[in-house]
Amino acid sequence: MKEASYMIIIPNKEEDMHDPKKPLENLMQNKDIQIENITADEDRGLILTLRLDDNVYEVDLDPTDIDIPDMVRPAHAFSEEELKQIDEARMGLGISMEFKGSSTRCFYDQLRIINALFPDEILAVMDCPAEKLLSGKWVSFAAKAKTLPSPRYLFTVQAVSNGDDEIWLHTHGLRRCGLYELEILCSNREKYEDHYRIIEAFAFRMLDNDERIEPGEGVFIAQAADRYLVCTAVEWKEALKFYPQATVGTVEDRAGDEDNYHSEDTYVLMMYMGPDDEEAREYSPIQEFDPYLEENPMFMISNEETRRMSDLAIERLPYMIKAAEDKENVIIVKIALQKDEEFIEENSEKEHIWFELKEIRKDSIVAELTQEAYYVKGIREGDIGTYSFEDITDWEIFSKGNCITPDDVYRLA
Repeated sequence: MKEASYMIIIPNKEEDMHDPKKPLENLMQNKDIQIENITADEDRGLILTLRLDDNVYEVDLDPTDIDIPDMVRPAHAFSEEELKQIDEARMGLGISMEFKGSSTRCFYDQLRIINALFPDEILAVMDCPAEKLLSGKWVSFAAKAKTLPSPRYLFTVQAVSNGDDEIWLHTHGLRRCGLYELEILCSNREKYEDHYRIIEAFAFRMLDNDERIEPGEGVFIAQAADRYLVCTAVEWKEALKFYPQATVGTVEDRAGDEDNYHSEDTYVLMMYMGPDDEEAREYSPIQEFDPYLEENPMFMISNEETRRMSDLAIERLPYMIKAAEDKENVIIVKIALQKDEEFIEENSEKEHIWFELKEIRKDSIVAELTQEAYYVKGIREGDIGTYSFEDITDWEIFSKGNCITPDDVYRLA
């Protein structure tokens, strides 16, 4: 049950919406986007056929009233003034398109189109499928980047509580990617953040390959000590049989779902306790892994996502270097280290570990290891070494109570 990717652009100045020709003129001036056709439709508004690199999209543009539902949450930090402007905004521009091929690439291209319509003049963008409010500054940075945005922007994980300790986690946004939505039933306030990471890891795996994981198929998600978390997707009606105590996410909750969002094409994540269970398709509640979440579990990140994070970290390295000039800032850097030979597996030769930055040199950094390595024996917490910029896969700047990552350097601009 695939849906369109519909977003609403909230411009910095509402008067920009008074001249409908202006955004189109901006688009025509963008050298990276070719307009192949324009037609008008009474219901859909303007219909544009646009070419971005090798991709062609049919894009609907239509002015629309701005009404931000309560479930839409900010994905970025907004100032008090920005929030006031958003609250007062009355008219925006709706932009709708179908995702075909790589969903992450399509999302990126939609941001490029949005930024071309209102170059650096966007207050916010309401991403309706994911029920997120994106910063206009972030959209501008993301649209101009060489590196694609994180797959986590394609969806959100909502937490619905029964008012007590029980929490029902479920996603929004994956359907525009041609995927099913994901859930975890009977989470709680102590464990829901870990359960969120499990959902995210499973969603990333589908988005990496741009295809559904067959329900019942096992997916290796995390490791804690000698325990492995292998998840599988189970149809929600079947999964509810394992949670007779559930008070949210029940059949009754879904019965009043007018758009069937939580009753069709949505699957609950459960786990296999071992290879025999996977072969027999005998799954267990995800909570069976809860005791091991206290043991610093290592969640599996795909090679594709690791490369994307590294590319973005290196692309935006000048922001980290600039921040290092302020000696009050604390900066940590993730470095890819070669695993010892006995730990090398197919497509997994590196261990990614956090260091504290001590010094920046011409093409390298000096940094101190802040944790013990799993797969590199010759290094210990507290060891200081020199590492090439090319080995950096992520970084974080801690400045005046804020944490700045390569993704949100727009906050430093």
